[in-house]
Amino acid sequence: MRSALSRLRWQLTLSHLVAISVTLVSMIAAVLLISSTWWSQTSNPAFEPVENARVVASSLEGLVLKDVAQPANNDTELSTLLGLMASGDVRLLSGPPAAAPDAARLHAPIGSALNNIAYIVIVGADGQVLGSSDPSGAAYAPAEKAEWTSLVGAALEGANDPARLVARRTQSGPVALGAYPMVDQAGRPVAAALVAMSALSAPNQWWDLWHALLFFGAASLAVLAGASIFALASSSLVSYLLARRLVRRLERLGRAAEALAAGDLSQRVDAGADELGQLAQRFNFMADRLSDTLAELAAEKQTVEAALQAKRELVANVSHELRTPLASIRGHTESLLMRTDGANESQRAYLNVIHRQSEQLSHLIDDLFLLSTSDNGALPLALRPLALGDVVHEVVSSIQPAARAERRVSLVAEVDPDLPVVLADRQRVAQVLANLVRNAVRHTPEGGLVAVRAGRHAE
Repeated sequence: MRSALSRLRWQLTLSHLVAISVTLVSMIAAVLLISSTWWSQTSNPAFEPVENARVVASSLEGLVLKDVAQPANNDTELSTLLGLMASGDVRLLSGPPAAAPDAARLHAPIGSALNNIAYIVIVGADGQVLGSSDPSGAAYAPAEKAEWTSLVGAALEGANDPARLVARRTQSGPVALGAYPMVDQAGRPVAAALVAMSALSAPNQWWDLWHALLFFGAASLAVLAGASIFALASSSLVSYLLARRLVRRLERLGRAAEALAAGDLSQRVDAGADELGQLAQRFNFMADRLSDTLAELAAEKQTVEAALQAKRELVANVSHELRTPLASIRGHTESLLMRTDGANESQRAYLNVIHRQSEQLSHLIDDLFLLSTSDNGALPLALRPLALGDVVHEVVSSIQPAARAERRVSLVAEVDPDLPVVLADRQRVAQVLANLVRNAVRHTPEGGLVAVRAGRHAE
């Protein structure tokens, strides 16, 4: 699971799902807040008479419309039903009528019933009483009848503000009056239901609020839970597809970077206008610059290699051309030295100098040729068992005469008798040692001493 979440596409998908879940929770919280606010407002005990009048109006609307259409009918049936409602023998649970002007605002709460009813009256559009819960029926005329006028008038005008449909009383009799319109099929008020209450329910705002929260919370949770299943399923698919599209572009960019690091300078990626496309543009620009730089370095490398090759060829040619005349000089010098007749000591000394210098020049030519072959990576080594003491004595004995004659420098060799045999190239060791001894002789003052010692080095 952890390895799957390390992939960018799953991280993007999960972030989308978290955002959707937070949105759904916010929607539920908003619905709960709005619903509880609405419930607390509509459950105000001050509007209880209006709510009771609405329940009566929605329950008896059909009967009242029949009486209005056929005025010849007496009010006995209507008054009997109103009396049963007022006495509590008939309990009503009803929602607002379909054509009620404030059906969108007022709804019957759970357990709605008529309580603390003093009397119920149905008033027609002409202001005449069509029926009442009092035994006198349509002839009922209590002392506060004059107070009906404003409430009934507001109801017949189609008012939907509960504040206009309720009246509180301080005189004897009912403590509050509430009215509600009764409408026909066209939505026109044709009568009004008026309810007088002997007492109002005690306010309990906290209970009403928690009641509303529980009711609407359960309802909203059920509705949104069903919707969330579909929303999460569809959003998961859409989120995965969108994340995969984005991640594919990143994967192509990653593969191009790996190929570029492996040496494939032809790799490029498709650019775009978004941030990822700008990153692709920078990658292509970097690849172009790197390709140009490497091309320049390759051209410089070819130039340098050509110059080195020319130098090696020059050194090889020069060393080859110098060997022929030098070999002739050495040959003639050695021939003259082999002849003992007709040559005085001074001439022999000059011939010895020429012979030694030619030998030194021959060594220099060998060094030049060795340098050219070593630059070319073709320095052969013949590794064989070698006694270093013999090589030291040979090198020292070959350089001693020249050191004594030219620099008056004494050259001695000291070799440990227990020096072990080593695996080395005799010619190369002798050449290196001869160069070191010649440099030592060259930088030693006249009359000095150069000692060459070979021994075992203590580890």
